[in-house]
Amino acid sequence: MRVQAVAIMTAALAAVPALGHDKVVVPESHAPAGIMSDHMHKTGEIMTGYRYLRSTYQDNYQGSNKVTLDDLGHAGFSMASTSMTMDMLMLDIMYAPTDWLTLMLMPMYMHMQMDMVSTGAEHHTDGMEGMEGMEGMDHGDMHGAGHNHSISGIGDTHVSAMLRLAGNDQHQFIGSLGMSIPTGKVDRKNSDDTFVHYGMQLGSGTWDFLPGLTYTGRMGSLSWGAQANAVIRLEDDNDSGFAFGDKYQASLWGAVRVVDWMSLSARVGWEDQDPISGHYNGPHHHSAPEDFQENYGGEFVDAAVGANFVVTGGNFIGLRLGLEWVNRIKEDYHGYQLGLDDGLNVSLTYSFK
Repeated sequence: MRVQAVAIMTAALAAVPALGHDKVVVPESHAPAGIMSDHMHKTGEIMTGYRYLRSTYQDNYQGSNKVTLDDLGHAGFSMASTSMTMDMLMLDIMYAPTDWLTLMLMPMYMHMQMDMVSTGAEHHTDGMEGMEGMEGMDHGDMHGAGHNHSISGIGDTHVSAMLRLAGNDQHQFIGSLGMSIPTGKVDRKNSDDTFVHYGMQLGSGTWDFLPGLTYTGRMGSLSWGAQANAVIRLEDDNDSGFAFGDKYQASLWGAVRVVDWMSLSARVGWEDQDPISGHYNGPHHHSAPEDFQENYGGEFVDAAVGANFVVTGGNFIGLRLGLEWVNRIKEDYHGYQLGLDDGLNVSLTYSFK
């Protein structure tokens, strides 16, 4: 599915007419692949792009400390997740009606898969009820007290406006005002009509405000930047009775051009997210940490290294590919949670008129 999506997007990019650039194209003029809303476009310019984000999770934590299955069992959980992967596939579409305003539309598709086992607690069978034959889910074989399940579908849709606040050839200040439209379902259920884990719903189910501020600088072959943004929930709960917590993020990065068509980057990112508020308004299990609202959110620091590539001549000058690997270096999870192991960010974009 992911390979097909990349192939389709690559074909779509190749089908558009080439853009005539009146200046040299350099790879570091765009931020690392994990950063969005970092650049503006000229009047009439259109950018089409594809973004892919994969996050893998393993090892359970309480706060900043790893915990074992026995620890989770003693804490009262009969089931526990042992690993999870989350894939986000996004179309990145931009249009600039003027030099000082760029509009963005970003629909997305989500896929999540989780492996779970029994902690050995006496009431572990409670967590297994309804797992067989989940609506809209694929299942692996049940081996003893373990199982895996996955969920896929359309996620939330982001729309935003980026405003050029100030800048020149070396420095840019960009403000971003966006909204997350709740197009992702939050009512996915098991075959016994119980809700799935909060974190495996496909969207937030709420209208969310997405403000951001970005600074970028360039000098010679060097570039750098900083960004602060937030996700503010505008509703107290969604149709299923809960709301994800507000999220605040900040990043600092630097990059150096090593050859005309490639730059290398390093980035550090900070995130703070509140726990879930509200509660499912229908039946759901209380067997694993993911079933409880207090086991979401926390404060984290991630480090990332990446590379940006750009076509510097020919018919497809300006075609860009960004790659970035992310690793968590500091964590303080709320309650008990499966911790982030690493992540991959991929960005493929092309601009034209």
